[in-house]
Amino acid sequence: MHDNTAGTGGRNRFITVVPVGPSMAEAGLDAIFSPKSIAVIGASRHPGKIGYELIHNLVINEFKGRIYPVNPKADAIHGLPCYPSVTALPEPVDLAIITVPAAFALPAVEECGKKGIRGLIVITAGFREIGGVGLDRERELVALVQKYGMTMIGPNCMGVINSHPDVQLDATFAPTPPLRGHVSLITQSGALGVAILEHAKSLGLGFAKFCSLGNKAQVSLNDLLSAWKDDPETKLVAAYIENFGNPKNFVRIAREVTKKKPVIAVKAGRSEAGGRATASHTGSLGGSDLAAEAVFSQTGVLRANSIEELFDYTMAFSLQPLPEGNRVAVISDAGGPAIMAVDELAAQGLKLAEFTDATQASMGEWAPPDASTANPIDLTPEGSLDDYRRALEAVLADPNVDAAIAVYVPPVRTDEVEWAKVVWTTAAKFHKPVLCNFLGRTTDSPGFMELVNHSLPSYLYPENAARALAAMYRYAQYLKRDEGRLRTFDVSRARAGTILDNALGEGRTRLTEIESVEFLEAYGITTARARLCKDVDDAARSARELEYPVVLKAVGKQLVHKTEVRAVVLDIRDERALRLEGMRLLHRMETQGIKPDALLVQEYISRGKEVILGMTRDKVYGPFLVFGLGGVYVEYMKDVSFGLPPLTDQDAYRMIRAIRTYPLLAGVRGEAPRDVDALAEAVLRFAQLVLDFDQIQEIDLNPIESLEQGKGYRAVDARIILVPPEPGT
Repeated sequence: MHDNTAGTGGRNRFITVVPVGPSMAEAGLDAIFSPKSIAVIGASRHPGKIGYELIHNLVINEFKGRIYPVNPKADAIHGLPCYPSVTALPEPVDLAIITVPAAFALPAVEECGKKGIRGLIVITAGFREIGGVGLDRERELVALVQKYGMTMIGPNCMGVINSHPDVQLDATFAPTPPLRGHVSLITQSGALGVAILEHAKSLGLGFAKFCSLGNKAQVSLNDLLSAWKDDPETKLVAAYIENFGNPKNFVRIAREVTKKKPVIAVKAGRSEAGGRATASHTGSLGGSDLAAEAVFSQTGVLRANSIEELFDYTMAFSLQPLPEGNRVAVISDAGGPAIMAVDELAAQGLKLAEFTDATQASMGEWAPPDASTANPIDLTPEGSLDDYRRALEAVLADPNVDAAIAVYVPPVRTDEVEWAKVVWTTAAKFHKPVLCNFLGRTTDSPGFMELVNHSLPSYLYPENAARALAAMYRYAQYLKRDEGRLRTFDVSRARAGTILDNALGEGRTRLTEIESVEFLEAYGITTARARLCKDVDDAARSARELEYPVVLKAVGKQLVHKTEVRAVVLDIRDERALRLEGMRLLHRMETQGIKPDALLVQEYISRGKEVILGMTRDKVYGPFLVFGLGGVYVEYMKDVSFGLPPLTDQDAYRMIRAIRTYPLLAGVRGEAPRDVDALAEAVLRFAQLVLDFDQIQEIDLNPIESLEQGKGYRAVDARIILVPPEPGT
């Protein structure tokens, strides 16, 4: 790890992140997912009612424990003795499922607490999701749960599933019983949960556990991730996410989980309607979905762009091994689909494998006359099943091949099941991922089912297979990456806080240029030396102190983006030029109706590469960082990367290397490389700064001049915008 502290004015130390213990909700999940006995409060004798479907699913899926229907108007339901109330149950039970109307739910929960029941699933709706009275009702519900030390899923949810043979729990009202498997699914939408369970069965995908979170009044996405991290039945976690709840906790927990098993997520809410006007470059680049992207990137969670893609990824991860590299072979009996697969592989950053001479020679001995044995292999419709087997076997045996995509357009003369058998039996001989595109066949076709039943994922289109394979490669790379360590620095937090307090005390929501410099220096962020001057004569004196060459700027409330109004003069080399340019600058401002508050003289930094480092405070995620190509074109090029603090040292390097123009910093065409180590430390100090002060809304450090390796950087222009005070404060 690099430790570049020259010119920072502060020492640094390493800190260790200590995992937080399980929450009360997480600790009580056994009562929900592995109960020995269940009470269904609101059980019904009428098919179609939720209370009936829950009992029905528990019975037909052969739940291994005892079931107690609770309904004061029935003697028996589904052949099970019925009880008039929770208090009438012959014994305390582990789990109670609440399906009664909202008005009766709270008294039922109170009875459960008094009876000593530890787990609750509240199916009932009519809580926070309806607003008004529902908000108060949910607060009372949570208070009761806390009072009696219970653990609750919901309210407004569809229940949970645990397919383990010792439990066989289907505590949902979903019409489709799940297959057993090793995928565990979390959904924040009950309706989508029903659809996912149904479609998964058609794909032959099975589940270890399933949970519909509903309103997440107590148990959250984070609780389930923590609980399933070490669950031996869960090999992969899939999630439909509408919000993270506590994003910082999600980052910490997801980092731990993804190093043990893949987490694949669909995140809804890509757009933020009615975005606000911003006074900084960073603000115009930001947005909640970009913060979500930063969360996924830092934690290794694989983002699927749709429910369809969630299934595509899940099939690949649950059925095939991870690739050891990004070299892919494509085998097809038709050129068009193979080319589509190749195009998508290239778009996803994967490479076509270059076959060894031995592989090429072997294929030349038996391939059909019109076949192409270069990658992608096109056997043409004249190729036989034996030709296909030989081609697949040859490329999988090739040491230059890490994975294969088998594309097949079934000719009329060929039995699709026979082709599927050829593919899965051949793939089974090698420990390399093979994904299939069975073109023109639906998920209920015999060939498709033959493949998935023998652990080979099959897709309707070649692009789907390519994207799924790319996700597998990204995850394989993530498992190898160094997560780094958190660093914290000795800084002058009190000095920085005083600067903010003074500005806010004066009713200002923006720091002056000099305040910004002092604020950044308090955190060891290196700035270009500067002096604030009242007129041109004062500027001339300051320039002599700083030494030429210098930069002259007009500053003030009207001057947000100085370059656009020509309020900056660069590379002034003597006093005569400074006085002349100063008078011209003031005249330009006057002709535009701009009255500067002052002039700023600053040392001129040349021969640097311009980058931007910024922060905007998202209403959901809090502060998130932007790094990228800087200067006047930042909003047009938008060559930026994002990060959510706290950051590790390796997170900082990844942010820097993620931009398209990183080669300019690394050194191109004989140019000297920039001081990337110093930039990485600047990112870390900046991350510490924005976490320390909630009063900051946005920061732009643009440009930062990145100097040659070993010479550091200089923040040339800083714009720091504060959170406006609440009305009446």
